[in-house]
Amino acid sequence: MPNLAHPWRWLGVMVGVLFVAASGLGCAKVGPPVPPPRFTLSAADDLTVTQYGDQLIVRFTTTNQTASKRAARADVLRRVEPRDAPLALPEDTFLREARLIGSLTGAELATPTTPAYADRFDPADASWNDKRIRYAVRLVDDRGRPSPLSSYAVAYPAAAVAQAPGDVRADVTQAAIQLRWQPPEKNLDASPATEVRFNVYRRVVGSSVETRRNDAPLATPQFADTDFVFETEYVYTIRAVSLVRGEPIESQPSPALQVRPVDTFPPAAPSNLTGASAAGLVNLFFPANPERDLRGYVIYRSERGADESLVKLTPTPIQRTTFQDQTGVSGKTYRYFVTAVDVFGNESERSLPVEVEVIP
Repeated sequence: MPNLAHPWRWLGVMVGVLFVAASGLGCAKVGPPVPPPRFTLSAADDLTVTQYGDQLIVRFTTTNQTASKRAARADVLRRVEPRDAPLALPEDTFLREARLIGSLTGAELATPTTPAYADRFDPADASWNDKRIRYAVRLVDDRGRPSPLSSYAVAYPAAAVAQAPGDVRADVTQAAIQLRWQPPEKNLDASPATEVRFNVYRRVVGSSVETRRNDAPLATPQFADTDFVFETEYVYTIRAVSLVRGEPIESQPSPALQVRPVDTFPPAAPSNLTGASAAGLVNLFFPANPERDLRGYVIYRSERGADESLVKLTPTPIQRTTFQDQTGVSGKTYRYFVTAVDVFGNESERSLPVEVEVIP
């Protein structure tokens, strides 16, 4: 026991002990609660999944991306579940049971097109008829820090979807690119492909932007694309459309067909050419041609009673529909013709002639 005969000494000892104890507790100082660190990236938005043949295409958007807050990759997560399972699913359950099936790189996320990831299923596996696939996306920055999980997108894989069309061909006319193709005979599961419709897609060579050309699915394997430009190179693909459980599902695309339409079609010959002469001049008149790609008109002349050889009076096509010939000889009769020329150099047949005597 301590010697109580010296109470002040004992008090000093106790104060020292308390001081040491207080110093040791400094690292465990209790303060206000600290919130968990914020996510540096926003969650991916607008998650959708669309079936094309045996592929399920997952698409999404990334928002609020800046130079300092940019995703280095996007992880795609998938959970296979019973088709009739409840649609509501807690996030922790999904994260525990889902599998990482792939990622998109930062470069793939930075392209002008919507980011997309292609997942495949085996249509020969009948068990997919009872399954539903649930997807989610999580963005990750260059330090490995994840974003919140995106919303879910679900798909019900269907095997009774037509195979891709084949043998796509094209014929170019003045007014249209006429497309024809071979419709599929079977579905992915080898059942007969019945009541199949078609969608036609086109893009310009050098561009990744593809547009559908038909307003509604086509009942026959042919299509006339009338909105085109000569000398522009296009790539066409055809997708079959199957109706599954009331929903249209497209096939994989047909083999691509590259078409560069060339205008080899001359305009129609001008009509109703008329002429009159006075004061040694010959004036010609004719109606305008209707072609949209018309460049102009060429005037020809021959002398009646001579060898009928034609003289070109306009070295280059003229755009007006009148012409004055100042080179005729008074008293002679000439035969005049007009042709139409388009911007690609195609020249029409000659018009019917008009005979005019040069009046002094």
